[in-house]
Amino acid sequence: MTQSADQAYLRTRLAIMRSRLFSQSEIEALTELSLDALLKRLDLQVARELPHEHMLDRFEQGLLQIWLDELSTLLRPLHGAKRNILVQWARRYELFNLKALIRGKLSGQPVKEIRDSLFRLPGFLSLNHDRLLQTDDVADLLRQLDHTPYGSIAHQAQRRFAEHQDQFLLDASLDQFFYTELSRHISSLEPTDQGEMNEMVGRIVDRHNIVWMLRYRYNYSLSPAEALYLSIDHGLTLGKAERTILAEQPSFETFLEHLPETLKNQLKGVDNIVQVESRLKQDLAVYANRVMRFSPSIVAAVYSYLILRYYEINALFAIVHARLMGLDNKLLFEALQPDRREAA
Repeated sequence: MTQSADQAYLRTRLAIMRSRLFSQSEIEALTELSLDALLKRLDLQVARELPHEHMLDRFEQGLLQIWLDELSTLLRPLHGAKRNILVQWARRYELFNLKALIRGKLSGQPVKEIRDSLFRLPGFLSLNHDRLLQTDDVADLLRQLDHTPYGSIAHQAQRRFAEHQDQFLLDASLDQFFYTELSRHISSLEPTDQGEMNEMVGRIVDRHNIVWMLRYRYNYSLSPAEALYLSIDHGLTLGKAERTILAEQPSFETFLEHLPETLKNQLKGVDNIVQVESRLKQDLAVYANRVMRFSPSIVAAVYSYLILRYYEINALFAIVHARLMGLDNKLLFEALQPDRREAA
């Protein structure tokens, strides 16, 4: 296809996919269904005899497999830098798998249990999970990354693990590498694509830094230096100077007071980290919804759809989780409201 035909194809596919996103009323209707009816409505097969925890894992994997299949469809007509940046975004699931592998190795899980927890990834992602599963320990696993897309982070991760053997540090190393690579791919895009992509990724990084710095400082009692060290560059609003000031704050309340004005206004009235994360996700989703509908940049529009679809998957997972755990609808609605506002 020509470039204009590719664009027309993708716009058509996006319009179809966007029309399938659940509305607020449809999500509310799903909350009234029994678990069996819910699984049937979503066309997902999950063995009911499994323990609840395993059922949730299978359900989550099924939903995210749909997300990956949709990404594969949207990638087909894309080439060059546009394709590369969406492939890099899909590497989040390689990242999730790597973290699951490391967590399993550290806790001594059997290989089969670790394998069952991994996402099945499409062919355009190249991490060899079978080889990583057969490694002796975390140090050996990290050495096996040398000749993968994670090769440039492998030595740094090995050094950090040898010094501290800390899951936090390994996770942070992988997250920092992921967003650095994402920003590098954005710089290869055409100027007409870069602005909205930089803003979306910057919003995601800001949210990640705020939520995790709050957890590191006030839930896990890490020092300001440790929280800053674990933060990520490439945010939209929070550079290193701003993150340094935030990390030094003695309390949740003073942390919020020292945010830049735009972020402070978004978070007015929140009193816990869950609310902070929901409010920031809401802001990103409103922006992504606008980009998906109106942006002249096809890669930004596709990227926006993938974000909104992921949020919808989170909402569906919350409903299934509530049904399995016997939560009442009042608690479920409180959990879902922020996510549904995001996609409005």
